[in-house]
Amino acid sequence: MNRTVLQAGEALRLTLQVEEARFGLTADDLFQTALRNNPERAFLFVSKVLGKHLPIRPGVLLAAGRLLALALEDQPDAGFWTDVLRGKDPTSFPALVERLEKERFRLKPEDSTLFTGFAETATGLARAVSACFDGACGYLSTTRLPMEGRESITFQESHSHAKTHLLYLDSAQKFLPDCQRAVIIDDEFTTGRTALRLVEALHQRLGLRRFVLLSLLDWGEDSPRRALAERLGVEIQSVSLLRGRIQEVRTDPFTPKLPEDIRQTSGLALQPRTLSQDVHLNMGRLFLSPEDQERSVQSCRAAAERLGPAGPDTLVLGSGELIYEPALIAGYLGASCFHSTTQSPIYPLEGSAITCGVRFTPPDCYSAAGYLYNVPPDRYSRALLAAEAAAVNLEGLEQLARWLFDRGCRRTEVVLL
Repeated sequence: MNRTVLQAGEALRLTLQVEEARFGLTADDLFQTALRNNPERAFLFVSKVLGKHLPIRPGVLLAAGRLLALALEDQPDAGFWTDVLRGKDPTSFPALVERLEKERFRLKPEDSTLFTGFAETATGLARAVSACFDGACGYLSTTRLPMEGRESITFQESHSHAKTHLLYLDSAQKFLPDCQRAVIIDDEFTTGRTALRLVEALHQRLGLRRFVLLSLLDWGEDSPRRALAERLGVEIQSVSLLRGRIQEVRTDPFTPKLPEDIRQTSGLALQPRTLSQDVHLNMGRLFLSPEDQERSVQSCRAAAERLGPAGPDTLVLGSGELIYEPALIAGYLGASCFHSTTQSPIYPLEGSAITCGVRFTPPDCYSAAGYLYNVPPDRYSRALLAAEAAAVNLEGLEQLARWLFDRGCRRTEVVLL
């Protein structure tokens, strides 16, 4: 076991006991810490591989998904994908996608699997995991978007700022009645209570008896999982890249510095560029087959060709639950990094993962708030803001475009998918 101490400036000291780490990964490879405005839990593990709060290279998200897929299949890495995740391998993004396609795990009917990702933070990661599989499998994401006329499983997330999750199960979908296993994917399980609520709901609705909780980080206790498995008569396995315990959380008084609030400022008038006819956008709120996944990859490649090449000073931003497609577009564009807007209220603090931020009007119709973090002045000259055509709130994106302009980003486009 390895004792790890992490700090967020002088305000937070977090002591972790790491009990298992796959592929030689360390805590520093996967996350940093920050402080947030949340009475349920004041600290936050800020992932370095999700493309959510922190900008990352597009290939890092693919590598994180592949490593989780290898862990799920109990297969070795041989170092390649770990090096990609750490930024030590120069393989181009198209070559990474091609390699993933060649190395997919093919699932047989007796192991037919529903991959499920948690909104909003893990939607990109979960899609990257599910894209590593072919055959008898499919993907569904939880969401905060109400969809009229569709029946959903509804459950609550205990320490989230946006608590209610919806999972839409189409009774006419032929795959679901024969599904044998659910793999529930999140970036982190702290207690695992939210995942266990979903386990119980899927067991009741679909009769599933095999479950895997798959995560980058797992700090949860085994006893609640064992108790639920025994009560339901099901199998619940947990697989993660890094597993351990939170031993101590020490917070010292500090003066909170809120992100800059631009909700009352005038935005930069934009003419959105619509690519919704070209991009096969099914973010997984409705069932995605492996063939659907492949169409999404190809349409994002085509969208990148239409948007033109990007230099190292180009920023690609997703919005809300829209993470995976912007990552693909960024990768095929040749952009050096991408990340996403978020609902998470985090305190910018020197010495923590989050050093600067802005609050704006939500960029979509389902988010309670809009935040963007870690965009320093004069870092980017061009920005592509990707949004859902069916859910966009242009006011928020125009405010964000003005803020980016004032930070040196002279060319900003809103791309509707």
